[in-house]
Amino acid sequence: MILVTGGTGFVGRNLIEELLKGRGVRCLVRHPERGFPLSGVELVRGDVTDKRSVLGAMGGVDAVVHLVGILMESKGSAFRAVHVEGTRNVVEACGESGVARYIHVSALGTRPFARSEYHRTKWEAEEAVRASSLDYTIFRPSVIFGKEDKFTNLFARAMRLSPVIMIPGDGRNKMQPVFVKDLARAMSDSIDMAAAGKATFEAAGPEIYTFDEIIDSIAAVLNKSPFKLHVPMSLMRLNAALLETVLPRPPITRDALLMLEEDNVTADNALINVFGIKPTGFMEGMRTYLH
Repeated sequence: MILVTGGTGFVGRNLIEELLKGRGVRCLVRHPERGFPLSGVELVRGDVTDKRSVLGAMGGVDAVVHLVGILMESKGSAFRAVHVEGTRNVVEACGESGVARYIHVSALGTRPFARSEYHRTKWEAEEAVRASSLDYTIFRPSVIFGKEDKFTNLFARAMRLSPVIMIPGDGRNKMQPVFVKDLARAMSDSIDMAAAGKATFEAAGPEIYTFDEIIDSIAAVLNKSPFKLHVPMSLMRLNAALLETVLPRPPITRDALLMLEEDNVTADNALINVFGIKPTGFMEGMRTYLH
């Protein structure tokens, strides 16, 4: 039995679909009465910020995949509570329940003293994992894309509504988008892979794109030709600060803008080097769900 936290999210649903090919899956969810889109999944009520509820889901579990994370803070949902305290709760619950195998999803760019609070708290979460006695595997993916993502679909929706696309900054920051199904396969394979124990892996797609090229690629799949309006980062930060004060869930935050000013790429792609997966190209993957 594999316990998955964050299973109702975009990555979680794809991972569980992969796991169900040969494993039993239990999912820790806050609202089990709402059901789950995939059949054959055992739902247990709980929240990673409540250690007792995590402990209550551990019976008969062979491994845990911890996916819970947030990209932006909102009212009642802070990076430190979710990333750091939530991870500590899951790690401690594993130790107290005798569950040794643990898979953790972090993010490419995670490091100490990072500019963004997102990356700093992701690093603290990784440190909690490394300090434990668990047989852990940490994944650091680049930006993840696929059906129902909040990345390519966001821009595709904007292109269908307007001939103008606003791009933060100069559009030269680089990304290496990874297809969600490739990442899900690697995570599933890692559970029983001895070489994946006590290891941290970076995961990305086969191509590096600038932000401008990302927009161009989405437009090409949709057969659109939007005008790209580059908005200076100084103006974006002012706008984000205003939105943060008036909206409970702002569409952009100053912390997210800090990450957009950095490249998000790797020269050591574990999908290829460790798991023997041929990563799906960005446009190839988008053509499976964007029309």
